[in-house]
Amino acid sequence: MTTAALPSPSFKNRSRQVLMAGFTGSFFSVGFSMYLFGVFQNAMLQSFEGSVAMFSLAPTVMSIISGVLSPFVGRALATRARPGVSIRTAMVVGALGIGTGLLGISWVQSAIGAALIFALLIAPGTVMLGPLVTQTMITNWFEATRGQKLGIVVAGTTVAGGLVPVFAAQLIELFGWRDALAILGVIMLAVPLPIAALLARSTPEEVGESPDGAAAPKTDAPTAPSESPLSTADLLRLPAFWLCGILFALQFTAGSVSVLYTVPYAQQLGLGLVASASILSLRSLFGALGKVMLGSLSDRVGVKRMIYCCFAVEIALTTLMVQTRDPIWFTVFGVGIGFVGAAMLPLKGAFVGELFGRANFGSALGLMQTVALPFSPLLIPLAGYVKDLTDDYAVVFAGAIPLYAVGALLLSFIKSPDARA
Repeated sequence: MTTAALPSPSFKNRSRQVLMAGFTGSFFSVGFSMYLFGVFQNAMLQSFEGSVAMFSLAPTVMSIISGVLSPFVGRALATRARPGVSIRTAMVVGALGIGTGLLGISWVQSAIGAALIFALLIAPGTVMLGPLVTQTMITNWFEATRGQKLGIVVAGTTVAGGLVPVFAAQLIELFGWRDALAILGVIMLAVPLPIAALLARSTPEEVGESPDGAAAPKTDAPTAPSESPLSTADLLRLPAFWLCGILFALQFTAGSVSVLYTVPYAQQLGLGLVASASILSLRSLFGALGKVMLGSLSDRVGVKRMIYCCFAVEIALTTLMVQTRDPIWFTVFGVGIGFVGAAMLPLKGAFVGELFGRANFGSALGLMQTVALPFSPLLIPLAGYVKDLTDDYAVVFAGAIPLYAVGALLLSFIKSPDARA
């Protein structure tokens, strides 16, 4: 593991600004897109006279657009070894897309118009403002404390899950869904857009710094890049790339099933709707804590070792969860799974950075979005089918155990490629 020199006051100030920009981008990109679907569903369906099935296509459309667009965005981002589109530009365009998209949907009079705006503005904006871009920025800026800093930034997505739905619901009750969307659109343009424009920076070298604030070596010779970017074809030839992409796709699909069915599973155990939803909120809050704490711990014990531990804990807690019928223990186990499972997002970023280096981080992470694309559309409906057959959510949750186990097995085969040649 890398040991960073004592950072300069200048680096500390710049890095705080970068962290603020990254957290803000993560918070607003996910909070003002994915977490709004359920809140606005009924009001919009009544206005457009649509069906739940039609509205439920929105998350699928977002997944498809993310899987298609992410490799191009990741490849285009500037790194130390490769000039490209600045991260600041990408984040500004992303905030502009989401903000104008929300304003546009607040005005349209048809479901088709809303769908087009969503597909053309909001979904691409989420990719350019969200975790792919913010994690690339943090990977460029930090090495020794990368896990911790990634945990802080991606915790923004989880904090958004705890705050944005309640705020949006209150806006709808006060002003109606159209004005609520318009207000959210204005907030998007007024907060994350200027923060990204003022604070986001692609690399520390851009402002005369080095990763972690370490002093750059003094030499009269021109400084050569320490890493060389691989082509897309080269990345696709690496077994480590495919193993990494598949294992995290399995883990996140299992986590998505867990989040999606926590409330109905709790209701199956006899809890009311409010109490069941509270479990999901607790999961989000502890998930934010897990991202920071376990991300920080990975800097000391090693990222791969920490991922193994997370898989082991997820398997143990899920096994206990499906065996209990006590709502209190169900809550305890569910919150524990949320704490550990959420940490996989910064651990994924730290592991990809460790495997492929700064020069290839955006490209590798973006391509992995495409690798993951088939898993959720196949496995999440399968989970629903299993529930229909068995009428028991415990069986659905038990299906996550082999996914975690296969992920841990794939991890054991990953060897670091020579991605820094």
